[in-house]
Amino acid sequence: MSAALDPDASYRGAGDGAPLPAHASPTYYDRPLLKKPHWEWEVIAYLFMGGVMGGSGILVALADETGDDEALARSARYLSFVLASTCPIVLIKHLGRPERFLHMLRIVKFKSVMSMGVWGLIAFSLPATAAAAAQLVRDGVLPEELDFVHALGPRALTNPLQLVLGAFIAGYTGVLLSATANPLWATGKRHIPAISVCSGVAGACAANNAMLALFGGNETTARKLDRLESVAGIAELALLLSFRTHAGAIGLPMFAGRRGAKLRSATMFGGILVPSLLNLVPFHARWKTLLASALTLAGGYVLRESMIEAGKESADDPRVSSRQPE
Repeated sequence: MSAALDPDASYRGAGDGAPLPAHASPTYYDRPLLKKPHWEWEVIAYLFMGGVMGGSGILVALADETGDDEALARSARYLSFVLASTCPIVLIKHLGRPERFLHMLRIVKFKSVMSMGVWGLIAFSLPATAAAAAQLVRDGVLPEELDFVHALGPRALTNPLQLVLGAFIAGYTGVLLSATANPLWATGKRHIPAISVCSGVAGACAANNAMLALFGGNETTARKLDRLESVAGIAELALLLSFRTHAGAIGLPMFAGRRGAKLRSATMFGGILVPSLLNLVPFHARWKTLLASALTLAGGYVLRESMIEAGKESADDPRVSSRQPE
């Protein structure tokens, strides 16, 4: 049977990488079955900042304010507030018009990942703002009248809320991708959310460690953050390797070619292994902390960039769009 009469011939040719015959008219077998997302840097930045924001919320609750971690609690509160204020701006920039963001708040749809994510961001911003205001009062920047949660005990109230909501936000940045029909993202429904949480915690440790190195902290807290960052990073690396094995051919847009080389060099090696080795160095130095933090944060950003761009390429491939994710 000729290629013109056999509708599967063009699909087999495209799958083998061979061009179609000049006389063959294109069919739907050679066209994408899915519409790829037209996401640019705003979504990448939103997912990256959301992960660091969620990780900082977790650090607020883990910090021992009665011991050596008072400076960590302060920096984590301020960073959580800054990111909670910045993320909606980046999201609105992506949506194009402010009213689109307001329209997302008209209802609470529990079956919609996007709806739950937006409301999770709003919910997180409330204790983050309250905790930052209370911290500014304790630092003598704001008058005591603005410490509107002092009567309820800001540590007893806001810290657990930031812990729960921070973990939710860090995981949501991965669930937002995996709860789609995109072949690559759907295949990673058991990996991408966990990778996002680990990367968010590692990024939060790096960002807060850098702030402590620049504005004052102690060596004991820095070493705690180093250990937690290394544990989160190694877990992230293990999940990435597992995801590569699990995804198989569907994961090639993310793990093969130039994008895969960038992911390996900037995230796996430069963003995880090198900072972990630097954290093992027995002496404490500002330059070492800043270098390890910068590498970790850069690796976290490249991770989100790789996921987004590889997802676009995966949606364009008709060979994998019809496969049922396992």
